[in-house]
Amino acid sequence: MKFSAQISQAIDRCLTDEIPFVAFAMPGEAEVCFRASLPDGQFRSPAFRDKESDSFFINFFDNDEPYTAGVSFDMTEEEVNNFHDPTYHARIFGDSIRPRVSSTFRASYHEAFSAVKPRLKKDGGKVVLSRLRSLFTKKTPRLIAEEYFALTDSTFRYLCFTPETGVWLGSTPEVLLESDRATGLIRTMSLAGTRPVDESGDWDEKNIREQAIVTDYICHTLRNAGLEVEIRPLTERRFLNIKHLCTPIDARGDVSIPELMSALSPTPAVAGYPRERAIGEIGRVETHRRHCYGGYVGVRIGGDYHAFVNLRCAFMAPVTLSGTKGWLGNLYAGGGIIAASQEDAEWLQTESKTRVLASVFLGENGQEGEEGSRLTRSSVSFLSDLPPSGHDDGQPVNSAGI
Repeated sequence: MKFSAQISQAIDRCLTDEIPFVAFAMPGEAEVCFRASLPDGQFRSPAFRDKESDSFFINFFDNDEPYTAGVSFDMTEEEVNNFHDPTYHARIFGDSIRPRVSSTFRASYHEAFSAVKPRLKKDGGKVVLSRLRSLFTKKTPRLIAEEYFALTDSTFRYLCFTPETGVWLGSTPEVLLESDRATGLIRTMSLAGTRPVDESGDWDEKNIREQAIVTDYICHTLRNAGLEVEIRPLTERRFLNIKHLCTPIDARGDVSIPELMSALSPTPAVAGYPRERAIGEIGRVETHRRHCYGGYVGVRIGGDYHAFVNLRCAFMAPVTLSGTKGWLGNLYAGGGIIAASQEDAEWLQTESKTRVLASVFLGENGQEGEEGSRLTRSSVSFLSDLPPSGHDDGQPVNSAGI
């Protein structure tokens, strides 16, 4: 999917000058929409500045921020390209959170798995353990997004920057909720259970149980909000090289959609069940912060919300690797651990979930990037750590990577 020249120029401008922006495509649509908005005087970019305006939003997994970050639909690509304000200065990603330099070690995952498994055998329930892969790429976020968007046209796809979150891109197949203000209909889904796309036959008990936990939780949350709930037949949902069990769920009633999104997120599909206990265990055993992975992301257009669980995503920042300019990316994936889970199978599942996006980062035969032992705190320098001139090797560094 090739972005238009105007959108490409606007994305590069926003990354260079740290203007909050989003480029997104709705599921099944080829058209990419670009919007941007300037941050407020404290360099904040809230999604919901009022109750009606169109906007993009992106939330954290912990779901405990004082407001949801995002982008108001104030500026088009043409307006960004013509924007000139000598008083507006980029902060060179200095105040944003950062990706991790190192990937999750296999030994760290083993320790986390070993810590939760005995409790699950004793008490039941589910804990979603995640890992991250840290990769260096010579490609810009825009080029990665163009390639990734083209591979995943049935999903919600986005590339964004806000001061609160930094740079994220993703392609998520999981609907958190979609609302239709005219009819009062709210659509959501229970998406859990994973296996290779070429595997046929009956699903095993572990995946069926994992998916049922998510379905029960979502329906319980919707009914607690006073909504009438209709559970539709179980089906499968494919995403590139893997597929999931999916139960579509409809609901009707009068409810605050932002409050309902907050109540649903994070679902047991990305956290576990009982949810609060699982979230506490995740915080104790995982060696990385999830940031926006597993939170929700989406758009409000014409008063209707289109919210998705933030999966198959990457968190990025401009860096140099031993003097070579590029971007550092954290790719996230997780799997639901229950009493019957096998550690090696769960690790391989996370490998499958990150494989496609990692191949986009690294390029053919790995020629566009690096992963592994070369990525160290001594070899990777974040752009914000370079001298104020923006030089590390006598050459100017451009945060758009161009």
